Amino acid sequence: MPILEENLENKKRSRWARWGILGLVLANLFVWLALVGNWRQKDLEVWFFDVGQGDAAFAQLPNGVQILFDGGPDNSVLEKLGKTMPFYDRDIDWVVLSHPERDHLAGLVAVLKNYRVHNIIWSGIAKDNAESREWSDLIAKEGANVVIAAAGEKFDLGGSPAGGVACGLEILAPVGGDLKSSQSQNEFSVMARLVYGQRSFVFTGDATSKEEEAALLVDSRQADVLKVAHHGSKTSADDVFAARFLPAAAVISAGLNNSYGHPHQETLDLLTKYDIKTLRTDQNGDIVFRTNGENIFVSTQK
Repeated sequence: MPILEENLENKKRSRWARWGILGLVLANLFVWLALVGNWRQKDLEVWFFDVGQGDAAFAQLPNGVQILFDGGPDNSVLEKLGKTMPFYDRDIDWVVLSHPERDHLAGLVAVLKNYRVHNIIWSGIAKDNAESREWSDLIAKEGANVVIAAAGEKFDLGGSPAGGVACGLEILAPVGGDLKSSQSQNEFSVMARLVYGQRSFVFTGDATSKEEEAALLVDSRQADVLKVAHHGSKTSADDVFAARFLPAAAVISAGLNNSYGHPHQETLDLLTKYDIKTLRTDQNGDIVFRTNGENIFVSTQK
């Protein structure tokens, strides 16, 4: 009997030891994750994902707030987010849909099925197609705060955890008009400016040059980075828009050897005319900007 009692006691000690080791491992893991998170939160980071012939961009603030601008033409945005966001993070604070065309919307349908989204900004224009109907159904089920975009609206996103660097999201378009009578939903794309300290990024969806010029009346401050509208088509920008915003860098999101011929040479020539550094997802892959509110850096996948 003493031997049996001793064996039971040893087993109990061994079991507690294993649980103790496991607890230490988990504690170290969460400390490591926290340190990694803090390291990643030093700057604002903006990714322009290579999702083929479509648009998808993702921003993460130093305070942890995340914004997804459009979702691309398919589920590939999920893989991109999986590599960019921590594996344990299943929440996205803001989703901005520029307009309900498949090459911007389809990926967001997949996002709503796989992530908890807290705020959604879109034009409120719905198309009579499968993706748009599913999008509307998922929004209703999600329970997110839904904002119908209007030029001039501003949203405070907080800023650096250490303070001193403020961040906000400003809506530049759509600017009025009759949404129901519009023949082209591109004319009512949601355009937004993300501001962090002294630096800003402008997201244009598939806005036409007419809408871009209307947006200048709302806010004509220069931008540091401009996401060129409509994948760099010849109707995506004009001299007035380029000269007023005069970004240091422009990003064109387009698929490699796409059937539309995007980006068009007219747009590339316009960007060259104003000495704007042009980056393209079809040539550069994923494009990542980082800024502390003063300095801004860029890296590319290719």
